[in-house]
Amino acid sequence: MAQQTFSGVPGDFTAGQVLTAAEMDKLREFLLYLIKDGDEGDTGEVSPMILDLGNDRIGIGQTAPYATLGVEAAASPWMHIVDTGTGSELFGTDSSGVYVAADGVLPIYFKTGCTWNAHPASSGTNRMSIASGGTVNVTGEFTATIKTFDIAHPTRGGDWRLRHASVEGPRNDLIYRGTVTLSGGTATIDLDEVSGMTDGTWEALCRDPWTMVASSGNAVEWSLSGKMLTVTGPADAVCNWLVIAERHDAAVKSDQALSSDDDGHLVTEYERDEPEPDTPPE
Repeated sequence: MAQQTFSGVPGDFTAGQVLTAAEMDKLREFLLYLIKDGDEGDTGEVSPMILDLGNDRIGIGQTAPYATLGVEAAASPWMHIVDTGTGSELFGTDSSGVYVAADGVLPIYFKTGCTWNAHPASSGTNRMSIASGGTVNVTGEFTATIKTFDIAHPTRGGDWRLRHASVEGPRNDLIYRGTVTLSGGTATIDLDEVSGMTDGTWEALCRDPWTMVASSGNAVEWSLSGKMLTVTGPADAVCNWLVIAERHDAAVKSDQALSSDDDGHLVTEYERDEPEPDTPPE
């Protein structure tokens, strides 16, 4: 650390010693210098951490922090949190740590498995990112006690909000639905085409489908063969159709799908591997 001298700083202390006001001021100034500097190679001009005691703020890379904790860097600031008990960071990689970083493309992202002491943008696996527009992406399974969407109310305006809850069920199900007119008494529906998917996607994604077709005041029949739903009935009858199928793609069978078994079926009941964490005090 760059050498710094403060006149009047007491050098020896004894238990119970009472410092004068002048001695306290000098000691406080010296301790703040140590905290602000912290770099044995610089000359004391650069202050990596600032304690703004007047406003109760801490700044890292900031000369005048404008928040309770401010972190700033010229390019892509990032933070590393690691369980040092694993010792993994001593051997070149870190499998238990979490990196929180910000850049111009993904303002906030969380990574694991990054190379130790390297910028996380160049290594590791992205587990969650939050883009500047608010889009959140999670790699793997997302689990929540309650899932809802909450939007500005489309008709009431003002401060009114509109909330809907997600549809839940004991299977990894997908829902396809639509309306079709039986021109000439028949209609064929390509589930890939009506869903805006590449040919073959529906069959690669779905298994064990359940189908229902209804037309008000009309008797209709239907059959599903692969991705093709065929409906027959009175000419020009308007029919509503619904297909529900269980997912069976590779993702739902992978190790990242923690709530499913190896075949991709949802495991509805399970026992925690660890006890429920203590509730934080209010």
